[in-house]
Amino acid sequence: MPIINGNRLLKKEKIKAEISSETFEKIAEYCAWAKIDDVGFFIEEAASFVFAKDRDWKQYKKAVKKRVEAAQA
Repeated sequence: MPIINGNRLLKKEKIKAEISSETFEKIAEYCAWAKIDDVGFFIEEAASFVFAKDRDWKQYKKAVKKRVEAAQA
């Protein structure tokens, strides 16, 4: 069962990125397997997965939020 599936309709930003051909081949193969027709969607979902799982990122975001709230008080 694919971790990434479906499509979301949100405001999009166009980017240009260079990745290794090996990584691109794996992404293309995964997308074909999971029936994902938009590589951008794959990248967006992969990024969301990283944001959800990276504990240091979550701590950083929490600290930034606290500083902003403290500055507004």
